[in-house]
Amino acid sequence: MKRIFLFTGIVYLLTSYMEALEFGAIGNVSAGMGGAGVALSSSPYGLYYNPALLSADNKTKFGYSVGIQYRQKNIDKLVNINLLDIAKSPQDMQNLQGILKDNNLGLISQNGLVFQLSSSVIREEFGSIAVGFFGSLYANISLSADPNRMALIMQNGSNYYKVSPNAAGGYDYTVTTQADYEAHSIAYAVQQGDAHKIITSTFILSEIPIGYAKTFYFKNSNLNLGVALKYMNGINAKQNIYLSDHMDIRNELKQFTASRGYESYNTFGIDLGMMYEIDLPRFRYLTFGAVAKNVNFPTFKYSSGNIVVKPQYRVGIAYNERYFTLAFDADILPNELLNFNYKKQQSQMIGGGVKFDLKYLDLRAGVMKDIRQDEGIIITGGINVLGIFDIALQSGTKIGEARGYKMPKYFDVKIGGSFSF
Repeated sequence: MKRIFLFTGIVYLLTSYMEALEFGAIGNVSAGMGGAGVALSSSPYGLYYNPALLSADNKTKFGYSVGIQYRQKNIDKLVNINLLDIAKSPQDMQNLQGILKDNNLGLISQNGLVFQLSSSVIREEFGSIAVGFFGSLYANISLSADPNRMALIMQNGSNYYKVSPNAAGGYDYTVTTQADYEAHSIAYAVQQGDAHKIITSTFILSEIPIGYAKTFYFKNSNLNLGVALKYMNGINAKQNIYLSDHMDIRNELKQFTASRGYESYNTFGIDLGMMYEIDLPRFRYLTFGAVAKNVNFPTFKYSSGNIVVKPQYRVGIAYNERYFTLAFDADILPNELLNFNYKKQQSQMIGGGVKFDLKYLDLRAGVMKDIRQDEGIIITGGINVLGIFDIALQSGTKIGEARGYKMPKYFDVKIGGSFSF
């Protein structure tokens, strides 16, 4: 019962505290196509994925999207460990050691509203412009370990033993001292409750971007260059409790709620993008895109420490035919997740998909993979009906389990709509 309540408490805390940033995804079109959007000329969310897309055609576009994403790594295994009797179980000590080394639990909600103004006259004479609002909630829980107090050392009466897994699936025991046990044992650290921490953080990011793009025409090709300037407001809160075998989750929840201290900070960001279009008879719909987001390292300053949004670089390729679109994107470098784990968490996405633009609806499907996380292949899909209603889903193939309950390690759902004229 105590372990079930621990997991329930962790899920509750997720809605109140967090911190995690990556390239992200706003809008349903790319979400249903394996996350590909950097070279997707028909998308209304060019203001987010690549400002150069704003001048990709002569259409005025509008789009809205709300979404929620869940991803976790090893946190689910915590509820399967009996912390109260961990000193008696080498298996539980080893499992906790693995969790402390590599873990993450995040709840992300990314939402957007975009309006893009373009026509043949405006595009050729001046360029295309867009304005939007992006609102995101990043909630995260991670276990922060003291690396000096993670050894598998247990006590048996007045004797102390170092524990080592062996090839036969059991454990070997080596005699050690009480001083070694008290200084380095993971079991003793949990009993004392003064070493390893559960850290929760919440980061609410609001952005008002204004984008501009211009097309330069060449023989058999076009070059689109774009820039987006963003006003950014970040609201942050962070809290932690020590991991112990005598945690009172009910009391800790009350303290978390009472001591919730949010801080706000304003800054600005700059995104740069380009898209190259091939205009040959057999390759008229082929586009190549590249974007560099937050190139100025937007920094939010708080009493608990600064949050720096590092630049994010992504490239893409797409075939944008009227009724059929094929696209693929890849992060050039890994993006750091702002958690507090013993092992620094990173994300680096690659993926692509297809879209069929039918008369009354659009159908999308794709696959993606975070090569820095253990979430399996992520299957994506989406449908748009009359432009008014759109739903997109993403689900990882790796399954986590806690107390008999199974769910994907990665899941994302978005609801929205878009239209152009």
